[in-house]
Amino acid sequence: MNFFTADLHFGHANIIKYCSRPYSSVEEMDQALADNWNATVTDDDDVWILGDFTMKRGQVARNYLLQLKGRKHLILGNHDYFAFKHPEQWQDVLVDIMRYKELKLGSGYTFTMMHFPLLFWNDSGKPHSIMLYGHIHSMPYCNAIAGKLYNALNVGVDVSGYKPLSEKEVLDKVSELNQTLQRSINGPQPLSMEEIARLGY
Repeated sequence: MNFFTADLHFGHANIIKYCSRPYSSVEEMDQALADNWNATVTDDDDVWILGDFTMKRGQVARNYLLQLKGRKHLILGNHDYFAFKHPEQWQDVLVDIMRYKELKLGSGYTFTMMHFPLLFWNDSGKPHSIMLYGHIHSMPYCNAIAGKLYNALNVGVDVSGYKPLSEKEVLDKVSELNQTLQRSINGPQPLSMEEIARLGY
């Protein structure tokens, strides 16, 4: 089974304040994130991490990865310093490291994945093509704008119950979001220029 997540920020104490996470210390946050992950994922699952796994480097970053179940794939975020150089050093804990991925699933969907949300992607606007992203955490303004994208979803932990989402959960959430959109930035009923201006572009 495939799972999807982003923006865990293991070991980052300030993210608790920045994102109003419900933890009193970085140790409590790290333990909760690991417990939630391991209660959701098995060793036979693939987990796609859409960036900002940790700002830590070296053995500290490795230890975070080692405690988590599943086959882990990293799509680089702007804070994944540990993996920017010498990706071969991480082959024992990460299946692969990339900046962008189009994952064709047995269900017929293609998940286009990047750390940063895209306005348009390969086959965007088509029912089978879904964009997954992170980076914007729970920031209201950014999520209000990205929330006007058809077939797109923020899979960051701050908006996903601090755990990875299954393929079914992603599809259910995307369907719910699409149903709330009367008009979208990139979908079948595009926003007018006036509506786009009101979004702040």
